[in-house]
Amino acid sequence: MIRTLPAYALLAVSYTAPALAESALQLYTMNCWGCHSPHAEGIPGSVPRLAHSMGYFLHLPEGRTYLVRVPGVANSPLNDQQIADVLNWMLATFSKDELPKDFTPYTVDDIRAQRPHPILNVKETRRALAQQLATMGFAVSDF
Repeated sequence: MIRTLPAYALLAVSYTAPALAESALQLYTMNCWGCHSPHAEGIPGSVPRLAHSMGYFLHLPEGRTYLVRVPGVANSPLNDQQIADVLNWMLATFSKDELPKDFTPYTVDDIRAQRPHPILNVKETRRALAQQLATMGFAVSDF
């Protein structure tokens, strides 16, 4: 006697898991959007705006590491490659005009080197960086 599998069993057998590599937009949507908003405007007074300002931080070596060491990035469930991908996408999408001319995209090694050292006082660190950037002619809110 020939037995046939029910339709739902065939679906379960033929289903393939989604690709592990998610797009940077998906990563941003799932991990950053809730606080920084769809267009990276942030929440005034509590979550900094990334749009048209994030790229300025890369004019300072300390600013480049700051973007990796903020708690939301350093403590993210994303792996190092995903963080590099989403940071590079965010910079290109939300702050392209503010990037230094010699901008170098983040690599996995960049993330791996800085991520284990989250910033403890984010507001103070951001304020100090904003002051340094202001002396260079770049306007970045201190929060």
